Amino acid sequence: MYLQDRTNIDNFKPLLADYLVNKKGINNLNGLFTCLNPEHEDRHPSMGYYQKANKCNCFSCGAKYDLFDLIGIDYNVDSFKDKLEIASNLYPNVEIDVPKVYNVYSSDDDYKVIDFTNYYDRCSKQVNKTNYLSTRNIDSSLIEKYKIGYDDKRDMMVFPINKNCYFGRGVNSNIKLKSKGTSYLWNEDLLKDYNNNLIYVTESIIDSLSLETINKDVKTVALNGLPNYKRLLKVIEENNYKGNLVLAFDNDRTGISYQEIVKNELEKLDIHSFSITLISTIDGVKDLNEALMVDRERLEENFKYFDENFKIIIEKKAEGELSL
Repeated sequence: MYLQDRTNIDNFKPLLADYLVNKKGINNLNGLFTCLNPEHEDRHPSMGYYQKANKCNCFSCGAKYDLFDLIGIDYNVDSFKDKLEIASNLYPNVEIDVPKVYNVYSSDDDYKVIDFTNYYDRCSKQVNKTNYLSTRNIDSSLIEKYKIGYDDKRDMMVFPINKNCYFGRGVNSNIKLKSKGTSYLWNEDLLKDYNNNLIYVTESIIDSLSLETINKDVKTVALNGLPNYKRLLKVIEENNYKGNLVLAFDNDRTGISYQEIVKNELEKLDIHSFSITLISTIDGVKDLNEALMVDRERLEENFKYFDENFKIIIEKKAEGELSL
């Protein structure tokens, strides 16, 4: 626990208007817009922005959100410290007084462990009821490889991470949720194998699946939310992983900001990482899956170019011909 300067926190709240326009794509704050409550199926715009209170309210379901509430929903975080850290990266010019805390992780003992095996089996049998992944151009073979399922009752794709943890993503909504308990990484076991000398780290599972769609041999790990980079550091330390990582986050302000944060933290662990944007040459896209849908050929060309050069650099480094 630590105390925050109330004034510093309040400095963020007027930025709700900027967040609504630039993050949520709401162009007219003077009228009503679709409710941002993930549980409200708003067929008629019923939410409004109230500048005086720095909040948006829904007159239909009663939801009331400030900037931090929306960050919690959009980035799937609960703790106010995480929300404040994300806000500070989105708006770096706002002065805040937050102490840096590193190498502090939640323990499995802090959570009740649940076995979701039966749930995964049920969802797997329902996966053909949706074309969610095919519309995103994800290779169908990956569904079986990762036992991806569909929860028809919640209209949600279910991505099993291990038997005690899954990530859910709404098919016809922006709902993103993680099962209770430890926030495991997607494919985090790759970091336990010393032979995996080059691993791509993405923001989301969909981005990781997009890379596997264009190259079946690529090794990818997904954070399942940028603030979960601390889990990445924890797994690296616990397994003494000494390979090379490629940080392939979204091509937006938040992704670029976190890419620098994670790179600096990896350097403290003596881990070499490459920071790249595989999609910078594809107009109008912000993440790997959008790139896959818009211009798969260009994405494949970009990946092949960078991947080949990364491997050359790593090989020269191993032979002592290059110092990084």
